[in-house]
Amino acid sequence: MIRVRQIEAMPLATSARRMPTSPQRGEEVKKIASCFIGLGLTALAVSGCAAASAEGIEPTAASPANSLTPAEVESAAVPNEEFSSAVGPVLESFPNDYAFFYFDSEHKPVIGFTNEAVPAVLDAVKSTGQPAHILEDSGFTDAEYNATAEQLVADLQATWPTTVPFPMIGARPDFGVGVIGVTRIADEGSSDAARLIQESTRLIEEADVGSPFSIQVDKNVLGPGKPATAVDR
Repeated sequence: MIRVRQIEAMPLATSARRMPTSPQRGEEVKKIASCFIGLGLTALAVSGCAAASAEGIEPTAASPANSLTPAEVESAAVPNEEFSSAVGPVLESFPNDYAFFYFDSEHKPVIGFTNEAVPAVLDAVKSTGQPAHILEDSGFTDAEYNATAEQLVADLQATWPTTVPFPMIGARPDFGVGVIGVTRIADEGSSDAARLIQESTRLIEEADVGSPFSIQVDKNVLGPGKPATAVDR
């Protein structure tokens, strides 16, 4: 059973105060914010935003970051960047103990552990002064999580029809612990879009990853160069 604990916000240490913003840093911050905020603050690997997809397909999604003011973008991104810088390297030093790491829709870090939380990681979290959700006993490691997502990609690609756009696939702990998210791709301007979405959904639902993992189809459909739109499955 997953155990949840909450680390409350604490006063920031001097070393964790906000960094000054320059034009160049502003661009870096916006890029980071797009990674964190895009698609509703979805799964974030310690090494950055990542999702497996077919080669050559680069769909785009409407990112709330594009409509934020520079101050709002920095407000959202800087604490997340600082948290990642402080906690990410510590997590990576315990590859057999952590399962996932992402920021939720309230910009709060969520860290999942394979079994019990590692004291060194908890100390790193507390050093940031930021509140965080800690989930224990997920039953898998980050490496196993991502390997399962990659295997799902390989399994689907082996028999996937060339006429159906291959979906984006990746670990999505924001959907649920152990969930592998699948986002379908289709040009909704095409007269054949509805059939392609339906066929893609059918193929995905026939796939299996085995416990403790599961597959969840994103309600959004992405189109190359077009915003994400919700559809009824």
